[in-house]
Amino acid sequence: VPGNHPLALGKAAAFLAACTLCVPALTGCSESIDPSTIDYIQFEQPEEGQDIAIVDTSMGEITILLYTEEVPTLVNEFKALAEEGFYDGQIIFHVEPAVGAVVTGSSTPDGNGGNSTTGKPLEATYSNNLWPFSGSVSMICYEAGMLWNKSNYFDSRFFFMGDVPVDEDTLAEMEQYNFPAMLKNGFEEFGGVPQFGRYHSVFGKVIDGMEVVNAILELPLTYESIDPTDAEASAENEAQLNNNRPKEDVVINSVTLDTFRAADYPELDNTPTEDELAELKRRSAEEEAAKEAALNGESTPAQ
Repeated sequence: VPGNHPLALGKAAAFLAACTLCVPALTGCSESIDPSTIDYIQFEQPEEGQDIAIVDTSMGEITILLYTEEVPTLVNEFKALAEEGFYDGQIIFHVEPAVGAVVTGSSTPDGNGGNSTTGKPLEATYSNNLWPFSGSVSMICYEAGMLWNKSNYFDSRFFFMGDVPVDEDTLAEMEQYNFPAMLKNGFEEFGGVPQFGRYHSVFGKVIDGMEVVNAILELPLTYESIDPTDAEASAENEAQLNNNRPKEDVVINSVTLDTFRAADYPELDNTPTEDELAELKRRSAEEEAAKEAALNGESTPAQ
């Protein structure tokens, strides 16, 4: 029972630990993914009237397009907390430049103040149409439950993902595990952290204010001198890394809920043009056809 689990709401899942431990999970991200079933809505133009949230920070505004129809549990919880004013006055409590993560949503500066409208963690849900590309907005998820019946849960804590390229080794690994070509090429083109797929649950993307997210990632941090790859790091260093944040607080002044109007956003962040999207689809279709031909022992279709 989530409410009885010791991780309920008092302890934050170690975000850095999640980052370093989720890489092997890339092997499971592609399980049973039929390329034809994925609707790459993050690459499409938003619809008029679609839910948005305007996050006013001390460094500028960030507008999030919310995917309510895809993950209603997450979006409705986020919206309810925003309407309560839960996020007002909170700070960015953690920044992880290596994965482009700007983390907020804790009522305490140490990141342990996760909350929910029920007072308990909520079970995470996922959409095959949403992936952790650069510009995505995700709930921090963590595993909880009985040893034999664990699930992923979330609360009020979430993160923006800034511009972060995907390295060649990860792209090669995606090919090895037969990720859909469109998904792999999307990460290659737009960046992100594929390893977060099916773990930290995406519920939105930044359509305006990406420069604010990236600027926060560039700020001097409290514990810049600590090497996160140092296996001999002390427990104190690990605790510092998990709460590494800007030396000067970045404050969430308010979160305002609204609906999308194209006239208000003539240029959209993290959204390709129609021509760019058409080219991405064309190239990906050719790669899928080549993979299918190779599996069937056929020659590659003529280009």
